[in-house]
Amino acid sequence: MILGFVRPKSRLRLRRGVADAGVLELSRLDETSSLIGMDAAELRIDRMVYENHVGTCLAGWPVTERIARQVAGRLADEILPEMDRKQQDIEQERAQSSWYSYRARDDRKLDAEAAVLRTVRAWCGEDKADRYDELVALRAEVIRLGQLAEKAVKALRDRGHGVIASTIERDLGVHIASLDPDVRR
Repeated sequence: MILGFVRPKSRLRLRRGVADAGVLELSRLDETSSLIGMDAAELRIDRMVYENHVGTCLAGWPVTERIARQVAGRLADEILPEMDRKQQDIEQERAQSSWYSYRARDDRKLDAEAAVLRTVRAWCGEDKADRYDELVALRAEVIRLGQLAEKAVKALRDRGHGVIASTIERDLGVHIASLDPDVRR
């Protein structure tokens, strides 16, 4: 999932077959290394990296994990919103399953997915994850305060104070609904 954020997508491919699971293919190592924020020479000297004559490299799991960690830290601003969305999907799926349709297998699957998300979040870096959480909380607070202001404006109008209500609306400058990212989708 992390490597899917690297652009162009054709540069990295994680093999998923049984025989070569966890092996990462890197095309044009010199160009790709700058995309992932690593030194090509450092990757070439690693014993877990093989480069063929056309410049395609195969990297074993330890290198693949190191690259994934590097990419997560580098692209955290893009990855964290996706992690948040996936976490909400997991929570929603848990909430939808009722006690009588409980299946331990589904619960274990959701627990495993949640553990992966926690790992990716840790790889993104605590400071970036905290900053993202703060941004989400601030957006929610802006929306809450905007809705409160809209209620106040409506109450003022209902009580015959249209001029004051219009002044407050003008001072706000934007409709609060336009600030909610869920409304814009």
